[in-house]
Amino acid sequence: MNQNDVIAGLDIGTTKICCVAAEVGDNNDVRIIGMGTCVSHGIISGVVVDIDSTVEAIRTAVSLASQQSGKEITSVYAGVTGKHISSVNSRGVIAITHPSREITEEDVERVTDASRLIVIPPDQMILSAIPRSFSIDGQSGIKHPLGMSGSRLEVETHIITASRTFIDNIGKCIQKAGLYIDEMILQPLATAESVLLSGEKNLGVCILDIGGGTSDMAIFVQGEIYYSAVIPIAGQHVTYDMAYGLQVNEDEAEKIKLKYGCITSQFILDDETVPVLQIGKGAPRQLPRKTLCVIIEPRMEELFEMALKEIEKSGTKGKLPGGIILSGGGSLMPGTLECAMRVIGMRARQGKPEHVSGLVDFVNSPIYATAVGLVQYGIKQKTQEQPSRHSRGLFDSISKFISGILSRLGFG
Repeated sequence: MNQNDVIAGLDIGTTKICCVAAEVGDNNDVRIIGMGTCVSHGIISGVVVDIDSTVEAIRTAVSLASQQSGKEITSVYAGVTGKHISSVNSRGVIAITHPSREITEEDVERVTDASRLIVIPPDQMILSAIPRSFSIDGQSGIKHPLGMSGSRLEVETHIITASRTFIDNIGKCIQKAGLYIDEMILQPLATAESVLLSGEKNLGVCILDIGGGTSDMAIFVQGEIYYSAVIPIAGQHVTYDMAYGLQVNEDEAEKIKLKYGCITSQFILDDETVPVLQIGKGAPRQLPRKTLCVIIEPRMEELFEMALKEIEKSGTKGKLPGGIILSGGGSLMPGTLECAMRVIGMRARQGKPEHVSGLVDFVNSPIYATAVGLVQYGIKQKTQEQPSRHSRGLFDSISKFISGILSRLGFG
């Protein structure tokens, strides 16, 4: 792709909608040129509940990113999440029947299509089918079978399904906002592009993105996606617990969480207090800050216990030397890493956007990991497509040139 081409990522969350614009930098890196966010009120736990509100929030976020970048944004790579997401690993097998036995692009497409033939509920659709590894005549672990020879080609594919209704509604929102959709991507796949360091995918690692309405999870083994899940507990559930426990409204609970929230009391001094304006009271009262831990810690422990169950369900417990990487706004609270390590029993680190240049200060937070990952994914897709088209054009030009010489020599 050209250096002036703009790629935009749209992270549509429960609490915020974020748009990040990027282009290819001078060193072929991802250069962030614009970012915009808007409070989201039209989505609850990854489900569209108000189309007009969502459309307006998308327009605002994209407009802010466009103004900062100085360039028009006409299409986006959109992140998808929600409780409706599910995944399964599937296998496909085909015979290589042409005389040369050389595997072609058509064969790779056929075997991938064969792996997509799974039974899913009528209200679900396949969002992505990601080939993990290929086998040729029983020889496994092959990443790129194109051009190799064999008579039997197999593939193991990670298939992600989503609610048709959700995909239709989120597509309507994006299109009503005046944008085209380049592709819809499962959010933890995009987050992985942003937060994973070199070698972590091959080592074996788990990503847990703690958002507002849901927490997205993805496990990578031997460089490829192995397991994905969506956990229905996230930052808003902590806010609800605080509103109930402190007897305050949700807005007040959110403010207290962001400013004073902490998971474990080891990070709090004994004499620290928090001003709390309770419903029906005229003035704030001072409560011990450690009171917040009593409310927050059980909910975060529940989240990490559910994450541990998903790891056990995937069969990768004890096989992830890379540990667990936490991203999203919910990972910012003091004590989050310590709680995750204690409950899950794995080393943990916070994941922030990596491998980018440009307006790094604007996106240097776990909150923007998914949006940045979406543009990194988009640029990777575009740059992978461009060389193949260029190569074909170059091959055609060379072929015509040689054919012309042969014709003039009397061989044509």
